Amino acid sequence: MPGLKTRRAWRWSLAPLLVASVAVAAFVGGAAGGARDEGPPDHLTIAYQPGVGYAPLIIIKQQRTIEKQFPGTKIDWKVLASGAAITNGVIAGDIDLGATGVGPLLVGWARGVGWKFLTTLEDGDLWLMAKDPKIKTLADLKGKRIALPAPTSIQAVILQKAAKEKLGDAHALDSTFVSLDHPDGVAALLNGQIQAHMTSPPFQFIEKEKGAHVVAHSSTFFGKHTFLGVVMTQKFYDAHTTFAKKLYADIQVAERLLIKKPGRAASILSVDSNGKTTPYGFRRYVTNKSLTWSTKPHGLMKFARFMYEIGSIKKLPGSWKDLTFPTLYNSKGS
Repeated sequence: MPGLKTRRAWRWSLAPLLVASVAVAAFVGGAAGGARDEGPPDHLTIAYQPGVGYAPLIIIKQQRTIEKQFPGTKIDWKVLASGAAITNGVIAGDIDLGATGVGPLLVGWARGVGWKFLTTLEDGDLWLMAKDPKIKTLADLKGKRIALPAPTSIQAVILQKAAKEKLGDAHALDSTFVSLDHPDGVAALLNGQIQAHMTSPPFQFIEKEKGAHVVAHSSTFFGKHTFLGVVMTQKFYDAHTTFAKKLYADIQVAERLLIKKPGRAASILSVDSNGKTTPYGFRRYVTNKSLTWSTKPHGLMKFARFMYEIGSIKKLPGSWKDLTFPTLYNSKGS
């Protein structure tokens, strides 16, 4: 089908990443602990993906929070299609801060990218959606097309965990995966080009409103778990520690706005979308029970152990703190 990449194509698309990660691991692996704080950066590139899960960053972007606190810092915001694109950008030195899922975090960490979560953004329950009423279980999807953002995405890991528990083989559905960003995945599902979509808010809400149904929940297989977080390299954190800690505090402020004043937060998000989604629509999204705004990491080690078990990563962190900066150490994460 035109426009849809198979898993084989993914392998080739990831080959440069594998080579690059080895070549630059020493460079981005981080400065030694206790390096001198150089103050705020002169230039900052922040990248995230489409979706309401990035709302805390979008609020900071729209309110120009960083610019007001650090007027000497020039900021470029980028919206990219996948966590793999953000990984490539960090490796190349083109992205300083990236918002990505637990899957890309662990893949990059295990390959020596030298990054960690400065903070998590929320706990999320991600849905596997289908439109055909005959598709009720994972077994019904054998031989069908399932869209997700990338083979290293949190969505891919969730499907592999589901396949292991329900079908007896973590890789039973891998050959059916096709690579689509979430907006294209919605269109493909509703048009019948694919039979299922492992997605995230708000796209799962949109699909449900358009007549699709939930086949599986990520919480069934991983319990309460982090969906997204903000990554930076150890090198950047060491060079700009005070700045990084202030950004963490700013994200906490944005999260309190989402929790305590969702209507105000929704209005900000609507402006960012150029009115394509109304404040009412965003309010429904940010208050949906499938999202819990939190800077406390949950389930990082569950994902790590599973990914290590099936060979997606080649080394295992000793604890969840190996995957985060000190900003999260007192959060009693997991």
